[in-house]
Parts: sequence; structure tokens; C-alpha cells
Amino acid sequence: MKAKQILALTMTATIISGMLAGCGSSNTATSDAGSTAAVEGETTAATSTEADTAGQSVTLTVWNEPNPDESLNMYAQCEKATGIKVNVTVIPESDYSSKLNQMVSTKDSSADIFVVWENDIKNFAQAGGIISLDDYLAGSSIKTDDMIDAVNKLSDGLGGTYGLPWCAATELMYYNKDMFDEAGIEYPTNDWSYEDFKTAAEKLTKKNGDSTDVYGFDLPNLQTWWAGVGGAGDQVYDPASGKMVIGDGAKSFVSDCADMVNNGIMPEPSSDTADNFASGKAAMSWQGSWVIGTYKDSLPFNWDIATIPTNKVKYNTLHTGFYTINANSKNTDAAFKVIEYLMGEEGQTINSKASGNMSAIKSIAAESAWKVEGTPIQNWDAITDSLNAGVFGYTCLPSGVTSNAVSEFNNALLGTETPEQAVDNASQYAAETIGY
Repeated sequence: MKAKQILALTMTATIISGMLAGCGSSNTATSDAGSTAAVEGETTAATSTEADTAGQSVTLTVWNEPNPDESLNMYAQCEKATGIKVNVTVIPESDYSSKLNQMVSTKDSSADIFVVWENDIKNFAQAGGIISLDDYLAGSSIKTDDMIDAVNKLSDGLGGTYGLPWCAATELMYYNKDMFDEAGIEYPTNDWSYEDFKTAAEKLTKKNGDSTDVYGFDLPNLQTWWAGVGGAGDQVYDPASGKMVIGDGAKSFVSDCADMVNNGIMPEPSSDTADNFASGKAAMSWQGSWVIGTYKDSLPFNWDIATIPTNKVKYNTLHTGFYTINANSKNTDAAFKVIEYLMGEEGQTINSKASGNMSAIKSIAAESAWKVEGTPIQNWDAITDSLNAGVFGYTCLPSGVTSNAVSEFNNALLGTETPEQAVDNASQYAAETIGY
């Protein structure tokens, strides 16, 4: 999953028939919902994939490094299964969206498969930068009738299937069980309230003035700011208009975070990107489900997960990325063969085992490969509970808009502006950037 930003699941649904209503890219305004992709000169997928693709080479772009364990490296396993060489181009997450936009606009053919974020896929389809996969899917083994419902809800009639979701990820609360035991606090449950969370964060904070200091709660990251804002009652993203919708909820959550910073319960924003939770400097942290695969058995303390505490509403952002084929690729047949493997049971199972993220295919997700082996996690229900509360939220907005908003929120935590000013400034920037 997205390493830094980095994604309303009921586990029912269908495939993407068009993609992502109202999702704009970081460089363009959001298109009106319901528009069609009248793409001039769009490359059409071959009607058959029977050609011998073994021995060919395909290049794929992604924002995270392949798993160093070859058995959990889905690209390495894809090579073995298909005979197609898979070259992985890793683009830093901070540059990922803008780089792909540049590649599409210049008709760059150096990559065959783009793993595209939610905020870009609609515009890429409308610009003719990626091809419809429908002809390929007609004879494919991909379970197109078994996709999660939330993906289908973002379809807006582009006239074709332009991408396939590589996983279904969400946000969770990670907590240090040893610290809870020491403080005599009961472990969080999936029904924990936001008030329960704030009370526990205060009790778990240690202010000794030395290296033993512990924050009750770590600073929200780029993803989990939005879990707090949405939980406080804001819509965050309106798929009908493509607008960012924040107001009283954002002001309330930013104010709470500012109070926690002022009281030493949460660290203030800084350039330090160290993981306070992993280093034992924070008792609780909100992070993506994909971090499970990173932590695995490496933390020197007992830990577990729970859903993000429920404030006014139970809210979580759904995260994914979409396998798409570059319209300028010279290897579209081989590219689809790679995608077919990655979306198949073996590829999806490997991905789940490596990352801790569910497959977006219901029947594969039901096999529970996402329960990463070797972790101390007992509350696996936290993942399904979180996904049931998940929506495609901030991830459908231009990345520049959401990163600017988080910068504004952090300014409020530093005291350079009020929470009200921060939210108003973020809203104005979004309106100017998206164009409404």
C-alpha cells in the first residue's frame, strides 16, 4: 500500500465498469460525474491474448519496493508463472502522481503497466493514456463478478473497464499492549468511542523529561488525518461534485489535536519522520493496514490492532491502486497476462500475505491470507470492521489538495494559525485548485 500516504467495504460487488466518479488528478480539475470517455485515438486492447507472451518483458510502475522475500514478491512469482520478465520501476510516493501525469501527457512508452491511484484513473482514461481492458477481460480468468462493492460504487459510465484494484486496504489503530497493561487500562475494542480514546491517550502519556517520555498518541499521518476529520462528521469528498467537503468536523478534530500537542500527549509536527510507535515512544498510532506486513514480528513489545475509534460516525478511508495498461505500450498482451496473474488467486494471495491487505476479490479475501503470519495480532476482526466503515474519501481528491490541507492542519498544531483559519485556508485552496 502507499507507504506514506499512502486506500465502505461490504464484501459484495462487481467490477469497475468505468472508474471513479468525480476523482480528479493532481494536475487537473475533477471531471463531472456521469461523463463518458470519448477518447480520440485510444488504443484498443487485443481481442485475444492467445499470442505467446513467454520470454517478453513488461515494465510496471509502483510507489513501493517489491518484498525482499522472494516467496512474498508477487512480481518475482509472476515471472515464474508466466515466463514474462517483470521489471519494476519504483517512483517515490511524493512524486508518484505527478510523474505518472507527466508520462501520460508526453505519451511515454517506457512503462507498460501503471499502478494508478484513485485520484488519477478517470482523467487518464479520458485523456487516452490507458486502455479499456474489456476485450481482454471477456476471455480472462479474472473474477470480474466477484469484486468489492465500494469499487463498483465509484463507476461512472466511462464506457469500459480501465483498471483492476490490486487490494483493499484501510486504516487501523495500533496499540502497545505492554503500555496498556502497565497503566491498568483495558485494551481498545472495535467499539471504542473517541472519548475512550482521548481519555486513554492522556493516561498513557509519560512526561519524565528524558528518554523515557512516551506520547499517548502519535501524530496523525497524511492518511489518518482524514480518518479523524471524517469521524468528526465531515464528508471529506463529494463524489457527485468532486469537491473537498470539510468544515466543523475538521475544525473540531484539528482543535483536539492542537490541545494534545499543547499538553504533550501528541508530538508536534516536525521534519522527523521516525515511527514513534515502533520505537516505543507512542502508546497508540493510527496507520494503514499495510503496516502490519512491515511490523510483522519485528517490534520489541506486545501489540495489537483495533478500528479507528468512533467519534460522531465510524469512518475509514478505503485505499487501493489500479492495474492499468499504458495506451502507448508496445506489449499490451504481455502486460495483461501479468495483470491476470496479479489479479488471480496466487498473485492476490501473495500480495495479502506480504502486506496484510485484503484482496478486492471477495472469494479470495474470504481465505484470510491477509492475516499475516508471525504477528502477535489477535483482533483480526478489526480489519473487516474497518473495511465495512470504509469509503473512497480523500484519496479521490488531487494529492496536492490533500497534502496542502494536512500542511494547514499542522500549522494549527504549531500555533501559527487557528484551527478555523487552517480549515478555511485548506477549503479555499481546494476550491481554487479543483475549480469550483
